[in-house]
Amino acid sequence: MLVKADLHIHTVLSPCGSFEMSPLNIIKRAKELELDVIAITDHNSIFNSFPSKRLGEREGIKVFLGMEAQTLEEVHILTLFDNEKSIKNFYSEVYNYLPELENDPEYFGDQLIVDEEENILKEEKKLLANSLDLSIEELTELVKEYGGYVIPSHIERDRFGLLTNLYKIPDSLKDCVFEVSYNASLNELFKIYPFLKNFPLISNSDSHYLNDMGRAYTQYEVSEISLDKIYSAAKEGRYKVFKR
Repeated sequence: MLVKADLHIHTVLSPCGSFEMSPLNIIKRAKELELDVIAITDHNSIFNSFPSKRLGEREGIKVFLGMEAQTLEEVHILTLFDNEKSIKNFYSEVYNYLPELENDPEYFGDQLIVDEEENILKEEKKLLANSLDLSIEELTELVKEYGGYVIPSHIERDRFGLLTNLYKIPDSLKDCVFEVSYNASLNELFKIYPFLKNFPLISNSDSHYLNDMGRAYTQYEVSEISLDKIYSAAKEGRYKVFKR
C-alpha cells in the first residue's frame, strides 16, 4: 500500500512551536490533509507524543513517538519510536544530558505539556532549545539500544544541519535515512554534495504552525504501517517526496 507520512511536526512543547500546535489541532489538520502517518518531534522532549498518539488512534492516523534531538555538535536529529515504553526509557536517560538551564518563556517561548483536550498539564522548566551533552555517535547508539530509528534533520540547512556543521556524513550515520528541508532543491544539493545521490533523502514539513503541515511529505510503499516498514521502504528507494 501507499502511505503519506509527515515525520517532523512540533507541538506547543517546543519553544518555537505556535500555541495552536496542540495534539488535538495537529490530528485534525493531519486528517484534513489525508495524512496516514505523522511523527511528533519536539525539541529534546517527548511528552506531547502520547496524547497525539491516542488522538490519532481515534481518527485512524498512525502517530510515531519521537523527538528532535540537538547533539553536542549542534546537529538536529529526529529520533523515532513505535513503542511507548521504549521511548520513555530512552528519554529517562537522555534528559540527564540536557543542561540545567531554565527556560525564559518571554524570550524563547512557552514549553507546554498538554492532554487530548488541550488542558495544560505541566510547563517544562529546562530550556529545550539547547544541545544535549551527547555526540552524534553517542545519541545514535542510545536510540538503537532502545529500539528506535534516527533521521538527521534538514541536513543542508545553515543552522543545525549535519552537512553545514560537519561537511560530511559520519560513519555512525552511513546506514541512515536523511531528511532534506521542504524547500530544498535536490539538483542544487547534488551539485554541492554529489555523494548525497547514494543516500535515501526524504522530506517532511518541519511544522511549527498548522499551516506548515503537509508543505512537504513523503509517500512510502509498504506492506503495513509500521516504523520499521517505513524506514525500510526509504532505505530501499520505495518512496516519493511531494511538496506544495
